Amino acid sequence: MTAVALTPRPARFRPARFRPARFRTVRALRLEFKHSPVVRVLPILAALFYVNAYRTAAGFPPTWTVRASVITGSNLVFFSVIAAGIAAWVATREGRRQTGDLLATTARVAWARQATVLAATAFWMVLAYLAGVAVIYIQTARQATWGGPPLWPVAVGVMGVAASCAVGFTCGTLLPGRFTAPIVAVAVFAAWFAGVAAANNVNNASNGMKGTSALLVAATGRPQNIDVGVYYHVPPDVSIAQVMLMGGVLLGLLGLLPAARVPGVRGLSFAAGRRLTVVAAAGVACGVAASATAFALAGTARYSFTTGWEIPALLDAADDQPVPYTLDCTGSVFKVCIHPAFEPYLGAMSAPLQLAAAEIAGLPGAPVRAEMTTGNTLPAVAGTTSVYDYSTEQEGFGDASFWATPAIARTADWEQGVQEDFITWFVSGPAEQDSPGPTPAEEAVAIALLAKIGAPVPQYPQFSQPGTQPGASSASSTSGASATQSGASAAQITAAASGFESLSSAARHAWLAANLAGLRSGTITLAQLP
Repeated sequence: MTAVALTPRPARFRPARFRPARFRTVRALRLEFKHSPVVRVLPILAALFYVNAYRTAAGFPPTWTVRASVITGSNLVFFSVIAAGIAAWVATREGRRQTGDLLATTARVAWARQATVLAATAFWMVLAYLAGVAVIYIQTARQATWGGPPLWPVAVGVMGVAASCAVGFTCGTLLPGRFTAPIVAVAVFAAWFAGVAAANNVNNASNGMKGTSALLVAATGRPQNIDVGVYYHVPPDVSIAQVMLMGGVLLGLLGLLPAARVPGVRGLSFAAGRRLTVVAAAGVACGVAASATAFALAGTARYSFTTGWEIPALLDAADDQPVPYTLDCTGSVFKVCIHPAFEPYLGAMSAPLQLAAAEIAGLPGAPVRAEMTTGNTLPAVAGTTSVYDYSTEQEGFGDASFWATPAIARTADWEQGVQEDFITWFVSGPAEQDSPGPTPAEEAVAIALLAKIGAPVPQYPQFSQPGTQPGASSASSTSGASATQSGASAAQITAAASGFESLSSAARHAWLAANLAGLRSGTITLAQLP
């Protein structure tokens, strides 16, 4: 056997691979994504989201427009405050750590390095915000029975969080310091508080008042009416203006980023790069133009009782058209119908109305059907129609509002409120907006009929004010038909109701059939009741 000598192969020289600038940017972004401080505060964001936004949304009715108001309401406020504070904190990192001399030797300019940090911070904050939106929308999708998720509130929220990051980052870059982040967070919260107060004043006026530019504040709370977006589409006009405003702020601050250099750190000034100067100036100009246009459009906003705030320049004619739907109905002798968006309330409406309708069945003008209408429609006149129209607001004596969740609507108090509204409507006719309310005789008859079906005494003015003295004039007997009757105390009305309740069912129905018209007109007094 012969030995073979093995000569080692000389190592080949491998020059360093040149990586283009785009690969270096991607690697820098990956590092910032991994080491962003937002990752460490995600558990805190989740806890705040659950305590504030999630529980608030769970307490609202399962309709899409109402639940979506949380996304641009309290949820956007605290996300914006935290986003501005964290962005300001990461922007002051180089100034706080005094790494200016070290970073001056790097190949990347300061503005590009800072833009990478801002992009990572905005990415995590927007991602966390979208995760919260997904939780609220998934919960609503499991409970809602009609409609779909609105997307414009999501766009407004995303733009609001991104703009808050840009504001905080710019402040932190220009004014680096240990106290910059908390000061910026408090300032953003104060700005939201002042803006929401101004916007709520405009929304409560609902009459096209001056100063409608306050509508540009996104966090204005829940809609005034629960049926917003149910009978008519919600026009995206105000949301478009809000996106334009916050997009202009974001674009303008990004355009200023090359000039917002940390003191002592090498960067690329406007004078050093003509191309960058043109791009930055164009970004600032576009941002200012977008924000100014949003203010001008919001100043022309007008209020509609069916669709809410509209901006003529952005209005789509299709938004003024009713949304088609098919009523959900139940019952045989007395049919109860409801809008499909409120189908979870159908059982809570039908059960108490069946009892109340059976008590007045066969009387003149007794309805054979109950049907939900828009909250802006007054109830039909009792005695002239066979349909009892009830609205989503239920602003009657029973206060059975559809703002309650379906679980609350199945309680005895809510169902008794439905019966109080129905019986009071039948006995005294519909309550007009300027109506003084039922007369003492009408109150006594309504109390007696409600007692026969097990409902408590309605909260009429005399019964809701314990300090009322016997013989004092009731709040409902000062004008109109009530002016023909003298005042009566709660004790007198209760005594008359007890006497009417003690009659047999046949005698009670016979008296109502003969005297219902006079009772509604106010000509029958409390003493004339049998």
